[in-house]
Amino acid sequence: MLQSSRLPLAAFIVAFGLTACGGGGGSTPHVTPTGNGNGPTTNGPGGGGSGPTSATAFTCPSSAAAGAAVRGGFSSAEGYRRLPRPIPQGAEQPSGLIAVTYDRSVPAGLRPALAMREQSLGASVVNTLDFPHAGLVTHLLSVSPARAASVEAALRLQPGVRHVGAAGGRRYPTSVTTPYYTNDPYFTGFASDKGVPPYDESASVPGQWGMHAIGLEYAFGYSQPNNGSQIVNPAALGSAGIKIAIIDTGADTTHPELNSKVAYQKCFITNPNASNPSTGQSTSNFTTDPTGHGTDVAGIAAAASNNGLGFTGTGGQSVIYDYRVAPTPDDGCAKEPAPANDKQCTVDTYDIASAIQDAIAHKVNVVSISLGGGGCTNGVDQDNIEGPAIADAIAANVVVVAASGNDAKPGGSAPLSAPACDSGVIAAGASALADGQPNGDGNSNGSPAAPLEYVASYSNSGSPGAAPGNAAAWGIVAPGGDPGSADANPNNPTTDNLHWIENIWTSMPFQSSSADKAFRGNCSPDYLAPAGSPVDCRVIIAGTSMSAPTVAGAAALLLAVNPSYQSPAAMKQLLCTTADDIHDTREGCGRLNVYRAMAKALADPSPPPPG
Repeated sequence: MLQSSRLPLAAFIVAFGLTACGGGGGSTPHVTPTGNGNGPTTNGPGGGGSGPTSATAFTCPSSAAAGAAVRGGFSSAEGYRRLPRPIPQGAEQPSGLIAVTYDRSVPAGLRPALAMREQSLGASVVNTLDFPHAGLVTHLLSVSPARAASVEAALRLQPGVRHVGAAGGRRYPTSVTTPYYTNDPYFTGFASDKGVPPYDESASVPGQWGMHAIGLEYAFGYSQPNNGSQIVNPAALGSAGIKIAIIDTGADTTHPELNSKVAYQKCFITNPNASNPSTGQSTSNFTTDPTGHGTDVAGIAAAASNNGLGFTGTGGQSVIYDYRVAPTPDDGCAKEPAPANDKQCTVDTYDIASAIQDAIAHKVNVVSISLGGGGCTNGVDQDNIEGPAIADAIAANVVVVAASGNDAKPGGSAPLSAPACDSGVIAAGASALADGQPNGDGNSNGSPAAPLEYVASYSNSGSPGAAPGNAAAWGIVAPGGDPGSADANPNNPTTDNLHWIENIWTSMPFQSSSADKAFRGNCSPDYLAPAGSPVDCRVIIAGTSMSAPTVAGAAALLLAVNPSYQSPAAMKQLLCTTADDIHDTREGCGRLNVYRAMAKALADPSPPPPG
């Protein structure tokens, strides 16, 4: 008889659209949606265990009208290097000219000091170029060619510097220089309200900073004519022929960002009181999402693009095969941590394995799993149901991406959770931005004008640690956010947008009563949308749960242009060899750069330079 394990879904806490989840506790092995654990407390009744009876909690929905879901989150970390915007450039010849680009928002009081520093290095200003719409100002400096490299290095340390490089060189045919923004407002950015390039977002202005950090608009740019490169491929916007399986808490398929993207649904929920999982498992062809975590993950991977609403997903036009493996929660599941004996807050590995098997049978291209717990021994999953299912998917050449886990503490580390630690799986850890405001690990690096990217301190990692560009590393990191205690304060819940990942949420949360807000997101028109605009349910959230679908969607986007990467090893090699080095000891092979990966997948003869 098959042995199954229950896996805690963590404490999923939502307050006015904020979400946080924990990842510890529970039976061994355990699986938790891997969001952020440094989040707000619930504004709803929460905690009393009020909810459906066990007779109905472990039953799959019979239609798309019901709701049932969960959420994710965790803590913070460290990191030291500013994230460069992936602006490609051709070969440059020494000319004795250096261009130094500053953020235009550098306080007036600092500008004389910056100019004096330039002069002290032996550089003289030839010209100043002002770009008010982009919020930039460039100083064209004359220096001795022999000293150009040392002067450039010194100038990069100036506050507010966005870019330093040689000027006056010849340009050659190169990779995409013209980004393509879909008309989804959070992706396009609210420039009229002072969103900060290169993230098109700021502490007070929302957006999808994570998508811009990985260069998604430039990857999309390959789909457009006259993009500055020698290559045009419409499939760089993704393809409906590529299938992403989301194995999670289900999805709100009525959400306008998903109703055209979910091509298939399947639910597997096993009653923990059944003596045999094969007879105690409920199944249906409907998923629904009463908690929101699965809806959020699906949106990050493949929210509808160019629909003029909300967000875009990394997978572009890829389609979603949605799997629900979580029971209907009760309010106890919204606590931090969730009650260890509350089986409605757990997921059965038998159900995860069933979903994987079904996904393989339906020939999905990519599987995204933002659930985790337990561990591995030499790359072998300690769970004897989930492990073989994962191995089967890998052997079938399915690209499997899993969240690394959220168990690390600030200044420390934690090993990869299963299934992220399974051999062949692409483990996805979380990166975050430090912008001078208190974040999850309390560091004060960066500034509002020049945030620094680092690995979130809650993000689990493996061995070898930092091996930039090397696919032998434990995995890769992608934006996951890192809110601090002030961000998580329910009385002031949106302290700093750059500390969170914002995306869609369920419109049908579980409610024990009409006043229950434990799993509620923010359902209102988009930011700055005129009155009467469509309602868009969304949330701000953080965790490796958000990183995994970012990577999975990127893999799907790349398969749309080059199916030769339909192999777990080949895809990891592509993602790792094109990743950005953010100079963090826990970054694995680096931070995902889908722009550079797209250039390589399309064999662009002049790819963007390493970041």
